[in-house]
Amino acid sequence: MRIFRRLTAAILAGALAVSLAILPAGAADSSFSDIWNQTVAANADVLRLMGVVDGVGGNKFNPDGILTRAEFCTMVVKFMQKGDDVPIHTTRTIFSDVTSRHWALGYVNLAASLTIQDGDKEGGVKLVSGVGDGRFEPDAKISLAQAVTILIRMLGYTSQQTGAVWPQSYMNLAKSIGLTDGVNSGAYDDLTRAQAAQLFVNALECKQGDGSLYYKSLGEATEGVIVLAVDVEADDGSGDRAIRTSVNQGTEAYLTASGVTYPTALQGRRGVLVLNKEKEIVTFIPDESTSTSVTISGNAQPGAFRVLGGTEYPVSGSTLVYTADKRNGEPYSTAYSTLTSGTHVTLYLQQGKVTAIYVSGSGSSASDSSGVVIVSGSGGTAALYQLTGGVTNFTVLKNGQVARLSDIRPYDAVSYDSLTNTMVVSDLKLTCIYESAEPNSKAPTSITALGHKFDVLDGAWATIQNYDLGKQVTLLLTADGKVAGMADAQTVRSSAVGRVTSSGAEIFLPGGGTLTLQGTVPSAGSVQNQLAVISSGSKGVISATRLTGRTAPGPFRVGSMTLGNYSVAAGVRIYEQVSADAVAEVDLSTLSAADIPKEKIAGYHLNSSNMVDYIILDNATGDAYLYGMMVRGAGGDFWSLVNRQTTQFAATAGFAGRSGSFVGVVVDRRDGGESTSNFVQSSVELTQIRNVAATSFFTDNGVSYVRANGKVYRVSSDVECFHVQSDNRYSTENWLQHATGEARLNAIKAMASSLTIYLDPISEVVRIVEAG
Repeated sequence: MRIFRRLTAAILAGALAVSLAILPAGAADSSFSDIWNQTVAANADVLRLMGVVDGVGGNKFNPDGILTRAEFCTMVVKFMQKGDDVPIHTTRTIFSDVTSRHWALGYVNLAASLTIQDGDKEGGVKLVSGVGDGRFEPDAKISLAQAVTILIRMLGYTSQQTGAVWPQSYMNLAKSIGLTDGVNSGAYDDLTRAQAAQLFVNALECKQGDGSLYYKSLGEATEGVIVLAVDVEADDGSGDRAIRTSVNQGTEAYLTASGVTYPTALQGRRGVLVLNKEKEIVTFIPDESTSTSVTISGNAQPGAFRVLGGTEYPVSGSTLVYTADKRNGEPYSTAYSTLTSGTHVTLYLQQGKVTAIYVSGSGSSASDSSGVVIVSGSGGTAALYQLTGGVTNFTVLKNGQVARLSDIRPYDAVSYDSLTNTMVVSDLKLTCIYESAEPNSKAPTSITALGHKFDVLDGAWATIQNYDLGKQVTLLLTADGKVAGMADAQTVRSSAVGRVTSSGAEIFLPGGGTLTLQGTVPSAGSVQNQLAVISSGSKGVISATRLTGRTAPGPFRVGSMTLGNYSVAAGVRIYEQVSADAVAEVDLSTLSAADIPKEKIAGYHLNSSNMVDYIILDNATGDAYLYGMMVRGAGGDFWSLVNRQTTQFAATAGFAGRSGSFVGVVVDRRDGGESTSNFVQSSVELTQIRNVAATSFFTDNGVSYVRANGKVYRVSSDVECFHVQSDNRYSTENWLQHATGEARLNAIKAMASSLTIYLDPISEVVRIVEAG
């Protein structure tokens, strides 16, 4: 296999035909081979991270094994981060049965030497004490009450706070501060290793005797941190192993104070990270949030979004959305518009509420100059792991779709997004003329083609130097439109899909958004505003091949996301052929669950993974239209479509209907120098049904319907509602302004017992409801 790459990057060396196991966030296996319970796994790995435990041999934890008094003392000393002080306590004997022959001499002596302040009492109290007669009984089993007593002292509680009745007063205090949460045993029962792990993790979050949280005594604490990847290569190039987290903008892989970097049960968990003065991880305390990876279905809306499978997640406007470009987070209220259909995200939820959203494989940081490779041929995985810093359980996203390594094809651009532990693969290719480059044509930082200035990654230089200016080449682009490599145009053809515009074309990026090209398009009239594969064989000239005309292999089953026998990509773009010379985009989330017959599909496109990524419907849904009242402006100088807002059109908009009618229009926004003029690509007049009782509306499986004239009609999820409330019938004040169609529908039903509904003539869906 040959890899075209930055000179400091390693060669991709493992077989791409072998699928890599992908672990869901928050569900990583324990680092110990004998733990199956996720709570125990997380607790054990917290202690392993802190250097408190390392198992019983053979990478086993033995969760049901009973602890001895010496073993528990050892754990306490390490938990308090005092392990380095043990050697100086091995030269004397405190207890007659803990001599130089006993493995735990230093730990027991140190624990017995630690004095805990006990209020105003002189001398305080020892952390641990013997059983009398100068003995400790190090190999005796430790009870829950004995362990709790030691931890209560460690937390700094005085004898006045604990009370005088042992063990009950200690057990009562432990319960009140949460120390024994999750430990269901009696005071005198032997303590298992799993129960001890639970006690220690609880202790991290317990209040101390002075009211402060214990974990804050261990170092600098940061809440809301996510462990993105464990056992990765350190950022300093030392070869040391580290743990990557979302803290500090998600760009630093931290070393650990203990040297342990593989607590796999913590990967994907959210919680509190504690660093020491050397900025090393002391501990991580997972919170109660859960995580799930989902794919957004339809574009996100203010306040909520749907995912594949139909589940809707309400989201507060203040919930932070993290991407590779915005690692400090951006409020959902402003970030939701970037969450387009097909976006793969990891949700963190607490008690069912979304507390954070991490967007996979987005932004420029996922394709920086040091981490993109171009695949050519077949081979292995060694450098793939170097690209990820050694992480092996990443998620693969290709063109926004969760994929396998076997889905990677020759000439794909592969990058790594450390924020979400995602391998990002793009198959976007644009054939064009290599017009100009800066600062030179062999090692450019940018190149220009078809009026667009492309950023060039360092890794592309190895292939760019093979081509001269003026030659036809194929640009190999990342998901966000950067040049990752260059290939021969006769060998690798353009895969860029987009639309022809009045000034050239725009192509769609796998990572969302568009890339604008400028040039003349021969026979532009036949392809303008149509979906097409875009390429160029001459400077300044754009070739566009329409996607329509490809007979569908079967119906589009929205519920199962299939088109005939083909799988439909989660990020599929759906367009409606609204007229003979125009298409308009349709949001996937607006489509009903009913199958769309093959006769209503005008065309489709397959990506390099043989999945459907574009579908063109033949005026099948009516969802591409904007619905409202079309009003002629004063003096006839313009038209306006009025609903909750006003969309103004040019006087020659192309609308032939009457002023004041309820219609649907497809807006054609045309650039005109410094301004943009709106024209009507297509329009339909709505069908009116009067005297519909408000009680005739009903909901089934979250979808609203209405019975009228002996039939049942579906109500659009974005229905507009009209009620004259001002002297001007044509004012936006007459349109209910509630944020969702459901809220508007409920409000209009409360205003009148008899309503008028307006259906689009394409799918007979209720688009407008009028009261009064």
